[in-house]
Amino acid sequence: TRKCQAACTFCYAQAQASEGGEITRDVAFQFLEDAAEIGVKGISLISDGESTMVPYYADSIVHGAKLGIKMGVGSNGILFTPDVLEQILPHLSYLRVNFSAGEPKRYAEIMGLKQAMFYRVKENIAAAVAIKKRDNLSVSINLNLVCMPKDADQLLPFARLAKELGVDYGIIKHT
Repeated sequence: TRKCQAACTFCYAQAQASEGGEITRDVAFQFLEDAAEIGVKGISLISDGESTMVPYYADSIVHGAKLGIKMGVGSNGILFTPDVLEQILPHLSYLRVNFSAGEPKRYAEIMGLKQAMFYRVKENIAAAVAIKKRDNLSVSINLNLVCMPKDADQLLPFARLAKELGVDYGIIKHT
């Protein structure tokens, strides 16, 4: 999908035109089955939009994993409710959350969201870490900061936030 709740200042998807609609559940599941059949080892669900907005998102992760494909996801983390996390975490190799600031005000500015989303996503990440620890899951949970030079003030707050949340690691990507 090209849908997304955020309007990140660094997102290139906003600068490109794309025609066509969403992939249907049947097409997505057939793709996973074909990929498994030809020996694909891993698939990352990332897009020029927010993959979690697709209604069959969690089901596709479970389906791909059951086919023997290592599944990974990248997301803004808004829709990672505890129920969704309980369903997907046991089937993931990694969960990457784009969290491109360490402070609520700057998060809102950079991610194009209300400051309240900073706290919601932070709670969702904390829930993911707690589920991983409780169930002794092998999934790697990481935060991703896409950093434009004008946003360098968020490097240290981001690092502190990643440490506070107890994620496996933080990634800083310069753009």
